[in-house]
Amino acid sequence: MDAMLKEELRTVTERENEGFKIDSLEKADWALKKLKAIQAHDDEIGQVAKNNIDQAIAWRDRELDKNQANREYFEGLLTNYLRDQRLVDKKFKIDTPNGRVSTRKNPAGLAYDEKMVLNSLRNQGMSQYIKVKESIDKVDLKKAGRMVGDKFVMEDGEIIAGITEKPATEKVTFKY
Repeated sequence: MDAMLKEELRTVTERENEGFKIDSLEKADWALKKLKAIQAHDDEIGQVAKNNIDQAIAWRDRELDKNQANREYFEGLLTNYLRDQRLVDKKFKIDTPNGRVSTRKNPAGLAYDEKMVLNSLRNQGMSQYIKVKESIDKVDLKKAGRMVGDKFVMEDGEIIAGITEKPATEKVTFKY
């Protein structure tokens, strides 16, 4: 942040307690300068935080990668031990105060390649096996009807429930 913006930011709190009122273009410009300085300070704070966050995430990822390598090593050793013992006793499991190691059978089933299956079903005309998400086509619906009082009425006179009129609003925007 440049020195001029820093000075603007420093004087923000000084004017806060004076009961300042904007009643001219010059004062409006002054206030916009202050807002610009505040935004620049926010950006600077955000960048410092981002740098620290990025550094912390990089550290976390390095540590987790080390842990994962160690985890895989010990899980491999335990798996080998379990399999060796299963040759002697088919129901053997490792059970200690610090944890358990056993096996679980996964039932046979089907694996789906979503894109390939969807294309195949479409090509063969089997749309009954494809789920379709429904949504309102708001643009065409708006063109096909209009608000009459507090109801939305289609051109043929049908009333569509659940549509209400939303009044126009005005939002103040600031650009510095």
